Amino acid sequence: MSVTNKFDMDVTVTEHNHRNAYPIGHDNQHMNSTNKGFFIKTWVIFILLFIAITCIAGIAVFVGLFNPFQSCVCDNSTSLLSKCMNNQTNADNRCLSSLSRDCITDQTKVASLYASTNRQSVRLPKSIVPTHYEVQLQTYIGPQDFYFDGNVTIWLECRQSTDNITVHINDIVIYNESVYLLDDRKQQLPYISHFSHETKRQFFIIHLNTYLKHGKQYILQIKFKGNLNDDLSGFYRSSYKDSAGNKRWLAVTQFQPTDARRAFPCFDEPSMKATFAITLIHLHNYISISNMPKVNTEIRGEWVADTFAATVKMSTYLLAFLVSDFQSISHENGNFRVWSRVNAIETANYSLKVGPKLLKYYEDYFNISYPLPKMDMVAVPDLNAGAMENWGLIIYRETAMLYDETVSSSHNLQRVATVVAHELAHQWFGNLVTPKWWDDLWLNEGFASFMEYEGVDAVYPKWQMFQQFVVDEIQDVFELDCLTTSHPISVPVHNPDEINEIFDRISYGKGASIIRMMAYFLNRDTFRKGVSNYLNAWRYDNAVQDDLWNYLTLAVNNSLNVKKVMDSWTLQDGYPVVTLTRDYDNRKAWLTQKRFLLDVNNNQNNGSIDPSKYWWEIPITYTNQRNANWDPITKLWMTRSSAKHSKVFAIKDEDIPKNDEWIIANLQEVGYYRVNYDKTNWELITKQLMSDHNKIHVINRAQLIDDALDLSRAHLLDYHIGLNITQYLVNEKEFIAWESALNAFSFMDRMLRRSAAYGLWKAYILKIISNLYKEITWTVTEDSENILEKYLQISVIGWSCKYGYPHCTQQSMQLFNQWREYVENKQFKNPIHPNLRSIVYCTAIENGSEEDWNFLWNQFLNVSVASEKDKLLRSLACSREPWLLSRFMWRAFNGSSGIRKQDASYVFRSVATSNYGRDIAYNYLRDQWHHIVKYFGKSFFSFGSLVKSVTSSLNTDFDLKQLQEFYNSVKDNVGTAQRSFLQAIEQTKANVHWMQSHYQQIDNWLIKHNT
Repeated sequence: MSVTNKFDMDVTVTEHNHRNAYPIGHDNQHMNSTNKGFFIKTWVIFILLFIAITCIAGIAVFVGLFNPFQSCVCDNSTSLLSKCMNNQTNADNRCLSSLSRDCITDQTKVASLYASTNRQSVRLPKSIVPTHYEVQLQTYIGPQDFYFDGNVTIWLECRQSTDNITVHINDIVIYNESVYLLDDRKQQLPYISHFSHETKRQFFIIHLNTYLKHGKQYILQIKFKGNLNDDLSGFYRSSYKDSAGNKRWLAVTQFQPTDARRAFPCFDEPSMKATFAITLIHLHNYISISNMPKVNTEIRGEWVADTFAATVKMSTYLLAFLVSDFQSISHENGNFRVWSRVNAIETANYSLKVGPKLLKYYEDYFNISYPLPKMDMVAVPDLNAGAMENWGLIIYRETAMLYDETVSSSHNLQRVATVVAHELAHQWFGNLVTPKWWDDLWLNEGFASFMEYEGVDAVYPKWQMFQQFVVDEIQDVFELDCLTTSHPISVPVHNPDEINEIFDRISYGKGASIIRMMAYFLNRDTFRKGVSNYLNAWRYDNAVQDDLWNYLTLAVNNSLNVKKVMDSWTLQDGYPVVTLTRDYDNRKAWLTQKRFLLDVNNNQNNGSIDPSKYWWEIPITYTNQRNANWDPITKLWMTRSSAKHSKVFAIKDEDIPKNDEWIIANLQEVGYYRVNYDKTNWELITKQLMSDHNKIHVINRAQLIDDALDLSRAHLLDYHIGLNITQYLVNEKEFIAWESALNAFSFMDRMLRRSAAYGLWKAYILKIISNLYKEITWTVTEDSENILEKYLQISVIGWSCKYGYPHCTQQSMQLFNQWREYVENKQFKNPIHPNLRSIVYCTAIENGSEEDWNFLWNQFLNVSVASEKDKLLRSLACSREPWLLSRFMWRAFNGSSGIRKQDASYVFRSVATSNYGRDIAYNYLRDQWHHIVKYFGKSFFSFGSLVKSVTSSLNTDFDLKQLQEFYNSVKDNVGTAQRSFLQAIEQTKANVHWMQSHYQQIDNWLIKHNT
């Protein structure tokens, strides 16, 4: 979900005396120098200098000849690096030097690893661990004051003798006089000497005048005060307007990854699991909920104290609570509830319908009952993420949980189902078994992303979820993972910014993609068995990816070394392109692999990365024209052990078709790799698509389009071959193939939009899409099962209107004006079907007047359904008027305009990617960068998306220079956007080279095929 900046580890320590705070000064003892010392002869200095230079030169020669960190592939322990970097307070060079050569992929990474040893660790010492918390919070929720008073009692176990206790705090004030240390009989111990607070590391350190004893139990008590902030993190405030227009306040939590420390002092690391007993004190007109059922309510005057049952053993980031005036609806089984603001509760019925079905499916799939006695799902008006999987209390954005069939689209319907499925899957992957540290975040997010498709596919099999998976996950993340600035799935992280950085498409999309690949090469039943055994073995505990590999290897009876295979996919960044080359004279065929890079120097990164030295253990599937079988059964492994003498892998003679027949690899795109072919085979595939495309599986049609056009972008295939394939689309009727093509066309659109060839490009797209547009019509069927047909209709009409197809524009304007008339006549009925509203709104605003824009803005302010608000916000960015877009941008980052803070980045991205808004958004970003960082806070998840959205279409040398200058001017204050800036610069370099290398060829092709 985010990208990071390097963390400044030069901390300032503020010391406090026990009980009464006071600053501690240090006597400055100046050493007065006199003429005392010693002297060295000049000739001795020259000799010493000569010896030093000789030693340095000798070391350089040694390193050059015997460099122990040559590029290679990881074959050994996944967890060794993590142990080096994470298990000690400060990693040291001795630990790193013990890493096998096979554990480092390139010299750049070695340098970064050694550099990281110079950082001051932000990991807590392991000498003291918590076993149980009692947390009491009293909330003061507006309208003037937003804060909470709290006290926490923590039961501690001493694992190693120590003279300090270190906990995390952030944005809370501890009352020093309230801090007590007790023994296990609750007798106060006079051990506390003084306190210190390291703000950079977010440490509160209790210094002791004696050592705690190994194996002993202790109790720590602390009173504190916290801020109900508006940063959408920690324990924060939110609001909404009720049906009467009154502002209502609530307090809710978002702790992942490192913000439980903003609610109470704690050991805020995922491996420090404990149980939690929560008491929430609030005014009588509010209710409160937490992870566990409420066990007691006590009236204290105007206040109410709700006490909740102790949790199971879990990580701090999964704790949650809500204080609000929300209402709930319960499922018939009584232990599953959904909550929302009162005037939206009816729209929670759909999530209440689908949630229990998914929960039951996961119980059967994992063969493990849901561990808690209840499940609450809550839709809140403001949330930084889309949803958060807190154990037993999942919190969602309203758009991710609420569905109103009168205004919500088919996309909204599926989004609710998939997000609910994702969060419920986390109850096992992430909650029951948790990664030891955030470098294995992908075990949480990759599995939840994969399981959301499994779960929804089980409930709605006609939605063809795994067809959608190929386009939405694999092909989507390919666009990021082909950059040298990508990162491995399992990557060391050291501080909150770096942790936030890896909540990105690599952890989610790539993680899900390699899990899907693994499920196929193991076979799905074996995969399921191994996953169930892993979860059972590590329940209520923490694990690393090696633990999963062990159980999957056992599931296949040790017939395959799963760790060896999967390390090549998780410890290296990027992915391979497999090239299938045929010898037509001798009827032979062979395969080779190398890293696929979208790079300005044809897969070279200024010499620092050699794609040929990357190696993946690849399961190869293929079929041919004569015996077409699209079942993805592994027929060949490209393994390092079998490639010792040659990196060329031969296909069996009996699998090679005749010279006039095609062969296609990576069936149903289950493998996380691209495939290239020799020119003749590409031509045979194109011929088949043009004559009868249905002879090729629809997923492979989508794969062929995506591979061909991206191979052309990377200079690995002539562009005329890639573009020739797209001509068959005039006969294509399946959404998945079209969606893959339209995603690829989006890149071409961005590159050509400001060029002389753009008119030809638009004409070509309308040429291949117009027949389908005429066939589809604007009538929307109400069959919710046939969702892919609806998506096809939306895509075809959307692109036709985008490129100015006359009938599409006229129909949009007619419907929009009809709606305006209804509203002006107080007939509050929208005649536009929810599936088509985004298209109609955008087309009308693009071709309409200021009055149309103001009308839509007023509709945004007055509507209460979040999914409709999203459509309106995005459509307001479609205007051609620069001043309207500038005003819209200003409103987005002004908290009083009516646009929520969580939606400001959405507005920015909408303007940045619109036909007329890129320069306006880019100028705003450069001029207002520091204001934006201050508005969101440096750890805001969406900084990276702001940068990427506004730079994705940059493609001139001048653009590149401006981007580099912008980055250099703000690089010390980029928050979580560090990696995104670097990726944007790399992408822009590739775009510049693309225009220089391909523009004329594409222009000529378009001229030829538009006549």
